[in-house]
Parts: sequence; structure tokens; C-alpha cells
Amino acid sequence: MTPNWSSAGTLLTIWLLVPYLAAFLAVLLPSLSHGLVLLCCGATAVVGAHTLLHGTNAELQLLGDFGVQLSLDPLAGWFLLLNGLVCGAVWLEARQQAWDRTGWMLLLVLLGSLNTSFLTTDLISLYVSLEVVGISAFLLILRGQSDNTPWIALRYLLIGNTAMAIYLIGAGLVYAQAGSFQFAALAALLPGAPLVLVLVGLLAKAGVFLNGLWLPRTHAEAPAEISALLSGVVVGGGALPLLRLEQLNAGIAELLLPIAAGSAVLGVIYALGVSDAKRLLAWSTLAQMGLVLLSPAAGGLMAFAHGVAKGGLFLTARHWPTRSLSAWREQPMAWPVLLPVWIGSLSIAGLAPMLGYSAKKQLESSVAPPVALLLLVLSVGSVAVYSRLCRAPLARATALRPWGIWLLMLAPLIGGLWRIGQVKSGWLVSLLVLLLGVAVDQALEWQRRRGPVALPSLDRLPDLLGGLGLVGAGLLLAISAGVA
Repeated sequence: MTPNWSSAGTLLTIWLLVPYLAAFLAVLLPSLSHGLVLLCCGATAVVGAHTLLHGTNAELQLLGDFGVQLSLDPLAGWFLLLNGLVCGAVWLEARQQAWDRTGWMLLLVLLGSLNTSFLTTDLISLYVSLEVVGISAFLLILRGQSDNTPWIALRYLLIGNTAMAIYLIGAGLVYAQAGSFQFAALAALLPGAPLVLVLVGLLAKAGVFLNGLWLPRTHAEAPAEISALLSGVVVGGGALPLLRLEQLNAGIAELLLPIAAGSAVLGVIYALGVSDAKRLLAWSTLAQMGLVLLSPAAGGLMAFAHGVAKGGLFLTARHWPTRSLSAWREQPMAWPVLLPVWIGSLSIAGLAPMLGYSAKKQLESSVAPPVALLLLVLSVGSVAVYSRLCRAPLARATALRPWGIWLLMLAPLIGGLWRIGQVKSGWLVSLLVLLLGVAVDQALEWQRRRGPVALPSLDRLPDLLGGLGLVGAGLLLAISAGVA
């Protein structure tokens, strides 16, 4: 559907600009902050939902032929809806933490820059929007109270800027060869250095495989609300452009397939080995973002199902009695927190009837049989991972009302019920996966009692920088060997 953009295009442009104006007003007029955040989050969710319901597929060119090109389609719709919901849930939770005007300003800038990154289809506009996302996230991480916060934030900024510098060099080479910064121009080029440099930058922003090794420690050490933003939606700023490139060129999808699969496997292995609950969630994000990139046909729904569940799980972290998984069984948890932990865990593990199950079924139907078999094995691993979070006993009744967490957990429930017709035949498979996953968890728990699982440390700064170069070299070798 290609509507007349004379009026709709103007409204879309205003919608993209409003979060930045709202951020300015939130600083000048703090009393308006909450209303402005609610307005921008609600508008973003509405635009995303409208796009999905009506199957909108349209392009908008701003500032002439050499300006900014935007694409509003169902793939972007999933990420826009996710952005509105996650930022709205963070607003609900952060109100209880008495954020000041600076926090609301940064949240609005982050929301607006993510919206832009989800719609833009040219490399330079994407670079600008992702840099704004990175700076906003850096400043939000700095709001943490731990002694490690400044270093974690600085490390995040350093890796992000290094990755985007590599990306920018690739964008320049694309223009030198194709005379355009459009995604379509990059996809039409023969695979080579320009494509590799752009992919290295985007893979780092999406938190995938070795390029995403910065993610576990950063997401684990950031405040709960910021972790929810980072794992829930910020990684989507790098994932969506990669999905668009896969749509434009099947060779790019083939090139990224082993990287995406490797990320999924690596994330599950480390999530099974860590003893810190927030690190478990963070390593799981690395695994799930790999699954998102396996297929552009299912990537949008996968990213949405993961983002709402993972954002809600990270928001529960502020209410955990402990982060140590070894003491999880002895620490009662209030039902307003324990229930969302169960819902989010079941959804990300891909069990019926949650939305995560529908997303993984769509993913399985869009990939080759060997990859579908890998997904089944990874589902068992995911159950084993999230079984570790579902051990806490129930505490006595509490007056706790975590509205933001409940907002996000409604999506896996409602989405699963909405697609209930697709899961009628999946109960037996889900039960089998559940039993196998729990068995794997129990076997590993027996091993953990005998001694801690020693996995190599992969998040030192030299490892992070080396990972960028290693993945880039691997992509070039794959291209030269004729894989792409």
C-alpha cells in the first residue's frame, strides 16, 4: 500500500521530531515531563500498531533527492511498537525512583533517535541516529550508583564509537563505489570491504556474537531500568538495518547466518554457566539477537517477543532479594515480581502458548531444516537457562505494584492468546522441550554443586576490540571463498 504522503508524510515528520522538542521542554518545564514522556511513548506505540494492523508499506523522501529516505513497513512497525512499550514501562518504573529532568530528557532523546533509526534507509542518517542512541545510553548508564558504573559506561561508549567509526568508513566506500548512501545501493554492490565494514559496525550495535561481547557486563551492571532499555529495544537499532539488508540481498542473509547461529549458541552456553542472574539475562540477549537475525521474515516478531519479555525481566531485577543464582531457592519473591519472571521466562524459552512460541514457530518455518533443528536444540537450552530463574519460592502478600513490568508482560500473554490457533498442535512439543530443558538444568545443577563452571572470560577490553577485527576478517574470508 502506497498512500498519498502529502499530509501523512507531514504528520510522520512531526511525530519523528516531537520527542526532541519534548526533551527540550522537559528540561525547561519539569512539571510537563511525565505528560510529554507518556505522549511520545503512546504515539510511538500507536504508529507501530497502526503499521502492523494496516500492513502499511510506504516510503518518504525528506529534503530532496539527497536528503533522508524513510521507510514505514511492518518490519519497522514491530520495532516501533516495542520502543513505545519498553520506554513507557521504564517511565512507569522510573517514576518510583524519582528521576530528575535530565533522566526524562535522555529517555525522550533515546526514544526519538531509535524511532529515526528504525525508519531510515540510508547509511548516513542511520549513523547519526545510532550515535545519538549511543550517547543517550552512555549518559543513562552513568546514572547508576555502583563504583564500576563510570568505567562500564565509558567502555560502552568506546566500543560503540569504534564500531561506528568502522561503519562510517564502510559507508564512505559505498558512496565512492555506488554514488549513493542508500541501503539498496549497498545491497546491489558486489560483496567486499564496504559491506564488511558496515556489517561489523551494525553487528556491534545489535550485540551479536563476538561483536556483542560488550553486552553482558554492560547490561548486567547498569541500573535495572537502563538494562531494560538496552536489552529490550536499544539493540534493535543495529538489528533492524541488518534485517533490511538481508531482505534486499539474500547473499547477505547467507553471510550472516553462521554469525547469527554462533551468537545464539554462545549466548546459551554462557547463560548456563554464569552465577549472576542479571548476567544470565544479558547473555540470553546475545543469544536471542542471534535468533532475530536468522530470518528477516520472522525477525520483527522475534525481536518484539524478546524485547517485551526481556525488558520486563530486567525491570524485575530491582525487586530481587539477591542476584546470586546459588541462593535463589532460599530467597522468597513477592508474587507481583515472581509471576512476571515466570511469564517472561516461558516466553523467551519459546513455550506454548506464549508469544515467544509463536515467534519461534514463524522463525522455524522460514529457515532451512538444519537451522530449524538447531532452533529446537536451542529451545531446550533456553528452558534450561530460564529454569534457573523460576526456582524462587513465593513470598507473603505484598503491596508492591510494578505497573511497568505488568505492562510489558501483557504482550507475551495477549500475543500468545491472539495466536492460540497456531499453538494447538504445539503443546506436545512444548511439553517435551520443557521436560528436556529441566532435565538439562538439573544435570548442570548437580555439576555446579560439585564445583563452579569455569568458562573463559570474554569481556576484557582487548577481547572486545579483537572481536570486531576477528569477525571482519572472517567475513572477508567468507566472501573471498565464495560464500556470499
